[in-house]
Amino acid sequence: MQRGLSLHKRTSIPRIFAEQVYIKKATKVFLFLTGREVFVAFFMREKGEDTGDLVMKADLELKQLIKTRWDKRARTYDLSPGHGIHSTVEKQAWLRLLKEALPDKKLNILDVGTGTGALSLMLAELGHQVMGLDLAENMLALARQKAARRQLAVRFQTGDAEDPSFESESLDAIVSRHLLWLLPNPEKALGNWKRLLKPGGVIVIIDGPGANHRRKVIQELWRYLAMPLVLITEFRDPRLQNKDIQPHLPMRQRNRPEAELKLLGDLGFRVDVTNVTLPRTYSAMNYLKYGYAGANKHQFVVRGVKPE
Repeated sequence: MQRGLSLHKRTSIPRIFAEQVYIKKATKVFLFLTGREVFVAFFMREKGEDTGDLVMKADLELKQLIKTRWDKRARTYDLSPGHGIHSTVEKQAWLRLLKEALPDKKLNILDVGTGTGALSLMLAELGHQVMGLDLAENMLALARQKAARRQLAVRFQTGDAEDPSFESESLDAIVSRHLLWLLPNPEKALGNWKRLLKPGGVIVIIDGPGANHRRKVIQELWRYLAMPLVLITEFRDPRLQNKDIQPHLPMRQRNRPEAELKLLGDLGFRVDVTNVTLPRTYSAMNYLKYGYAGANKHQFVVRGVKPE
Protein backbone atom coordinates (compact mmCIF):
# COMPACT_ATOMS: atom_id res chain seq x y z
CA MET A 1 0.00 0.00 0.00
CA GLN A 2 1.28 3.46 -0.90
CA ARG A 3 1.62 5.83 1.97
CA GLY A 4 -0.01 9.22 1.69
CA LEU A 5 1.60 12.36 3.01
CA SER A 6 0.49 13.21 6.51
CA LEU A 7 -0.40 16.83 7.27
CA HIS A 8 0.52 16.16 10.89
CA LYS A 9 3.94 14.68 10.24
CA ARG A 10 6.40 15.83 12.90
CA THR A 11 9.49 17.71 11.78
CA SER A 12 12.70 17.76 13.80
CA ILE A 13 13.99 20.99 15.34
CA PRO A 14 17.31 20.80 13.41
CA ARG A 15 15.40 20.47 10.15
CA ILE A 16 13.19 23.47 10.96
CA PHE A 17 16.29 25.51 11.82
CA ALA A 18 18.04 24.46 8.60
CA GLU A 19 14.99 25.42 6.55
CA GLN A 20 14.81 28.83 8.23
CA VAL A 21 18.49 29.49 7.51
CA TYR A 22 18.00 28.44 3.89
CA ILE A 23 14.96 30.70 3.49
CA LYS A 24 16.85 33.68 4.96
CA LYS A 25 19.79 33.14 2.62
CA ALA A 26 17.53 32.65 -0.41
CA THR A 27 15.61 35.79 0.52
CA LYS A 28 18.80 37.87 0.66
CA VAL A 29 19.94 36.52 -2.71
CA PHE A 30 16.57 37.37 -4.27
CA LEU A 31 16.67 40.82 -2.72
CA PHE A 32 20.05 41.62 -4.30
CA LEU A 33 19.09 40.16 -7.67
CA THR A 34 15.72 41.91 -8.06
CA GLY A 35 15.87 45.01 -5.86
CA ARG A 36 14.00 46.09 -2.75
CA GLU A 37 10.64 46.93 -4.35
CA VAL A 38 10.22 43.61 -6.16
CA PHE A 39 11.24 41.73 -3.04
CA VAL A 40 8.66 43.54 -0.93
CA ALA A 41 5.83 43.31 -3.46
CA PHE A 42 6.08 39.65 -4.30
CA PHE A 43 7.35 37.94 -1.17
CA MET A 44 6.67 39.85 2.01
CA ARG A 45 3.19 41.16 1.19
CA GLU A 46 1.65 37.77 2.03
CA LYS A 47 3.17 37.83 5.52
CA GLY A 48 1.24 40.98 6.36
CA GLU A 49 4.39 42.98 7.05
CA ASP A 50 4.43 46.71 6.41
CA THR A 51 6.12 47.60 3.13
CA GLY A 52 7.73 50.75 4.53
CA ASP A 53 9.24 48.83 7.44
CA LEU A 54 10.68 46.21 5.08
CA VAL A 55 12.25 48.77 2.77
CA MET A 56 13.73 50.50 5.83
CA LYS A 57 15.24 47.20 6.99
CA ALA A 58 16.73 46.64 3.52
CA ASP A 59 18.20 50.16 3.56
CA LEU A 60 19.74 49.60 6.99
CA GLU A 61 21.34 46.34 5.83
CA LEU A 62 22.70 48.07 2.72
CA LYS A 63 24.11 50.96 4.76
CA GLN A 64 25.73 48.56 7.20
CA LEU A 65 27.39 46.78 4.26
CA ILE A 66 28.61 50.12 2.89
CA LYS A 67 29.93 51.14 6.32
CA THR A 68 31.82 47.85 6.69
CA ARG A 69 33.42 48.15 3.25
CA TRP A 70 34.49 51.77 3.68
CA ASP A 71 35.88 51.03 7.14
CA LYS A 72 38.02 48.31 5.56
CA ARG A 73 39.00 50.64 2.73
CA ALA A 74 40.09 53.51 4.99
CA ARG A 75 43.76 52.51 5.19
CA THR A 76 44.34 52.81 1.42
CA TYR A 77 41.49 55.16 0.51
CA ASP A 78 43.65 58.22 -0.10
CA LEU A 79 45.83 56.32 -2.57
CA SER A 80 43.02 56.06 -5.14
CA PRO A 81 42.65 58.74 -7.83
CA GLY A 82 40.76 61.81 -6.72
CA HIS A 83 40.54 60.87 -3.03
CA GLY A 84 43.73 62.07 -1.42
CA ILE A 85 45.45 65.37 -2.29
CA HIS A 86 49.00 64.58 -3.41
CA SER A 87 50.58 67.85 -4.55
CA THR A 88 50.47 71.61 -4.10
CA VAL A 89 49.10 72.01 -7.63
CA GLU A 90 46.27 69.61 -6.90
CA LYS A 91 45.45 71.29 -3.61
CA GLN A 92 45.42 74.80 -5.12
CA ALA A 93 42.99 73.60 -7.81
CA TRP A 94 40.61 72.29 -5.14
CA LEU A 95 40.90 75.50 -3.10
CA ARG A 96 39.99 77.58 -6.17
CA LEU A 97 37.00 75.32 -6.83
CA LEU A 98 35.71 75.71 -3.28
CA LYS A 99 36.20 79.49 -3.24
CA GLU A 100 34.21 79.85 -6.47
CA ALA A 101 31.42 77.53 -5.32
CA LEU A 102 30.80 79.17 -1.92
CA PRO A 103 29.86 82.70 -0.79
CA ASP A 104 32.81 84.94 0.07
CA LYS A 105 32.36 85.05 3.85
CA LYS A 106 32.91 82.84 6.89
CA LEU A 107 30.38 80.00 6.79
CA ASN A 108 29.08 77.24 9.03
CA ILE A 109 29.56 74.22 6.73
CA LEU A 110 28.65 70.53 6.91
CA ASP A 111 30.84 68.22 4.80
CA VAL A 112 28.61 65.17 4.25
CA GLY A 113 30.42 61.92 3.52
CA THR A 114 33.71 63.53 4.51
CA GLY A 115 35.68 60.26 4.33
CA THR A 116 39.26 60.94 5.44
CA GLY A 117 38.52 64.66 5.62
CA ALA A 118 40.19 66.11 2.50
CA LEU A 119 37.41 68.60 1.77
CA SER A 120 36.78 69.50 5.43
CA LEU A 121 40.42 70.35 6.03
CA MET A 122 40.66 72.61 2.98
CA LEU A 123 37.44 74.39 3.98
CA ALA A 124 38.88 74.95 7.45
CA GLU A 125 42.03 76.41 5.89
CA LEU A 126 39.78 78.88 4.05
CA GLY A 127 38.53 80.10 7.44
CA HIS A 128 35.16 78.34 7.62
CA GLN A 129 33.67 76.56 10.63
CA VAL A 130 33.43 72.94 9.48
CA MET A 131 31.78 69.74 10.62
CA GLY A 132 32.64 66.47 8.85
CA LEU A 133 30.09 63.65 8.86
CA ASP A 134 30.61 60.05 7.75
CA LEU A 135 29.22 56.57 8.38
CA ALA A 136 32.66 54.90 8.51
CA GLU A 137 34.44 55.42 11.83
CA ASN A 138 37.80 54.24 10.47
CA MET A 139 37.67 57.00 7.84
CA LEU A 140 36.91 59.57 10.53
CA ALA A 141 39.81 58.36 12.68
CA LEU A 142 42.19 59.20 9.83
CA ALA A 143 40.47 62.56 9.29
CA ARG A 144 40.97 63.45 12.97
CA GLN A 145 44.66 62.52 12.75
CA LYS A 146 45.11 64.81 9.73
CA ALA A 147 43.34 67.68 11.48
CA ALA A 148 45.52 67.28 14.58
CA ARG A 149 48.74 67.25 12.52
CA ARG A 150 47.70 70.42 10.72
CA GLN A 151 46.26 72.04 13.87
CA LEU A 152 42.87 72.63 12.27
CA ALA A 153 39.71 72.86 14.38
CA VAL A 154 37.39 70.55 12.45
CA ARG A 155 34.83 68.44 14.31
CA PHE A 156 34.24 64.99 12.86
CA GLN A 157 31.34 62.79 13.87
CA THR A 158 29.68 59.55 12.82
CA GLY A 159 26.27 59.89 11.22
CA ASP A 160 23.88 59.03 8.40
CA ALA A 161 24.34 61.28 5.36
CA GLU A 162 20.68 60.84 4.43
CA ASP A 163 19.48 62.18 7.77
CA PRO A 164 22.10 64.32 9.55
CA SER A 165 21.11 65.13 13.13
CA PHE A 166 21.44 68.92 13.16
CA GLU A 167 19.00 71.70 13.93
CA SER A 168 16.82 73.03 11.14
CA GLU A 169 18.16 76.14 9.37
CA SER A 170 21.44 75.96 11.29
CA LEU A 171 23.89 75.70 8.36
CA ASP A 172 25.13 78.14 5.73
CA ALA A 173 26.34 75.45 3.34
CA ILE A 174 26.41 71.69 2.83
CA VAL A 175 29.08 70.19 0.60
CA SER A 176 29.55 66.63 -0.61
CA ARG A 177 32.25 65.05 -2.75
CA HIS A 178 31.84 61.64 -4.40
CA LEU A 179 28.91 60.77 -2.12
CA LEU A 180 25.48 61.04 -3.73
CA TRP A 181 26.01 57.95 -5.92
CA LEU A 182 26.37 55.85 -2.74
CA LEU A 183 23.05 56.84 -1.12
CA PRO A 184 20.06 54.45 -1.34
CA ASN A 185 17.66 57.43 -1.03
CA PRO A 186 19.14 60.57 -2.63
CA GLU A 187 15.77 62.35 -2.71
CA LYS A 188 15.39 61.88 1.05
CA ALA A 189 18.94 63.09 1.64
CA LEU A 190 18.55 66.30 -0.35
CA GLY A 191 15.21 67.02 1.30
CA ASN A 192 16.82 66.75 4.73
CA TRP A 193 19.80 68.83 3.65
CA LYS A 194 17.43 71.57 2.53
CA ARG A 195 15.78 71.55 5.97
CA LEU A 196 19.17 72.10 7.65
CA LEU A 197 20.10 75.10 5.48
CA LYS A 198 19.36 78.68 6.38
CA PRO A 199 17.40 80.66 3.76
CA GLY A 200 19.90 81.54 1.03
CA GLY A 201 22.09 78.59 2.06
CA VAL A 202 24.02 76.60 -0.53
CA ILE A 203 24.35 72.92 -1.41
CA VAL A 204 27.52 72.04 -3.37
CA ILE A 205 27.76 68.58 -4.96
CA ILE A 206 31.09 67.58 -6.51
CA ASP A 207 31.37 64.36 -8.48
CA GLY A 208 32.25 62.79 -11.81
CA PRO A 209 30.37 60.87 -14.50
CA GLY A 210 31.04 57.58 -12.69
CA ALA A 211 29.29 54.59 -14.24
CA ASN A 212 28.36 56.58 -17.35
CA HIS A 213 32.01 57.27 -18.21
CA ARG A 214 33.42 55.11 -21.00
CA ARG A 215 37.15 54.46 -21.01
CA LYS A 216 39.21 53.93 -24.12
CA VAL A 217 40.31 50.40 -24.92
CA ILE A 218 43.91 51.12 -23.86
CA GLN A 219 42.68 52.55 -20.53
CA GLU A 220 40.53 49.51 -19.84
CA LEU A 221 43.40 47.16 -20.70
CA TRP A 222 45.72 49.12 -18.39
CA ARG A 223 43.14 48.92 -15.58
CA TYR A 224 42.90 45.13 -15.86
CA LEU A 225 46.67 44.66 -16.03
CA ALA A 226 47.07 46.81 -12.91
CA MET A 227 44.59 44.79 -10.84
CA PRO A 228 47.13 42.26 -9.46
CA LEU A 229 49.31 45.16 -8.29
CA VAL A 230 46.35 46.72 -6.43
CA LEU A 231 45.54 43.34 -4.87
CA ILE A 232 49.13 42.84 -3.66
CA THR A 233 49.78 46.36 -2.35
CA GLU A 234 46.33 47.27 -0.97
CA PHE A 235 44.97 43.84 -0.01
CA ARG A 236 41.69 44.41 -1.86
CA ASP A 237 40.18 42.97 -5.01
CA PRO A 238 39.60 45.82 -7.49
CA ARG A 239 37.51 43.57 -9.74
CA LEU A 240 34.57 43.82 -7.39
CA GLN A 241 34.06 47.61 -7.55
CA ASN A 242 30.88 47.26 -5.43
CA LYS A 243 29.00 45.71 -8.33
CA ASP A 244 26.71 43.82 -5.96
CA ILE A 245 25.31 47.01 -4.41
CA GLN A 246 25.21 49.23 -7.50
CA PRO A 247 21.73 48.05 -8.65
CA HIS A 248 20.36 49.38 -5.35
CA LEU A 249 21.92 52.84 -5.69
CA PRO A 250 19.61 55.07 -7.78
CA MET A 251 22.22 57.61 -8.87
CA ARG A 252 24.26 54.83 -10.53
CA GLN A 253 21.35 54.32 -12.91
CA ARG A 254 20.89 58.00 -13.84
CA ASN A 255 22.62 60.51 -16.09
CA ARG A 256 24.68 62.95 -14.11
CA PRO A 257 24.77 65.85 -13.38
CA GLU A 258 21.30 66.06 -14.95
CA ALA A 259 19.91 63.97 -12.10
CA GLU A 260 21.31 66.33 -9.43
CA LEU A 261 19.96 69.37 -11.25
CA LYS A 262 16.47 67.87 -11.43
CA LEU A 263 16.41 66.74 -7.80
CA LEU A 264 17.48 70.14 -6.49
CA GLY A 265 15.20 71.97 -8.92
CA ASP A 266 12.21 69.92 -7.76
CA LEU A 267 13.01 71.00 -4.18
CA GLY A 268 12.88 74.67 -5.20
CA PHE A 269 16.62 75.39 -5.33
CA ARG A 270 18.13 77.78 -7.86
CA VAL A 271 20.63 75.53 -9.59
CA ASP A 272 23.66 75.75 -11.85
CA VAL A 273 26.45 73.41 -12.88
CA THR A 274 30.12 73.96 -13.74
CA ASN A 275 32.41 71.43 -15.38
CA VAL A 276 35.97 71.47 -14.09
CA THR A 277 39.20 69.63 -14.80
CA LEU A 278 41.34 68.88 -11.77
CA PRO A 279 45.01 67.88 -11.99
CA ARG A 280 46.22 64.66 -10.43
CA THR A 281 49.64 63.79 -9.08
CA TYR A 282 50.88 60.21 -8.87
CA SER A 283 53.80 58.46 -7.26
CA ALA A 284 55.50 55.93 -9.53
CA MET A 285 53.64 53.03 -7.88
CA ASN A 286 50.28 54.78 -7.99
CA TYR A 287 50.81 55.70 -11.62
CA LEU A 288 51.22 52.01 -12.45
CA LYS A 289 48.03 51.23 -10.54
CA TYR A 290 45.85 54.20 -11.49
CA GLY A 291 47.51 56.04 -14.37
CA TYR A 292 44.85 54.71 -16.76
CA ALA A 293 42.55 57.40 -15.35
CA GLY A 294 44.71 60.09 -16.93
CA ALA A 295 46.57 63.12 -15.63
CA ASN A 296 43.34 65.08 -15.17
CA LYS A 297 39.98 64.25 -13.72
CA HIS A 298 36.80 65.73 -15.14
CA GLN A 299 34.34 66.66 -12.41
CA PHE A 300 31.10 68.59 -12.20
CA VAL A 301 30.15 71.08 -9.50
CA VAL A 302 26.40 71.43 -8.95
CA ARG A 303 25.28 74.38 -6.83
CA GLY A 304 21.83 74.76 -5.37
CA VAL A 305 20.78 77.92 -3.53
CA LYS A 306 17.85 77.69 -1.12
CA PRO A 307 15.26 80.44 -1.63
CA GLU A 308 15.36 83.32 0.86
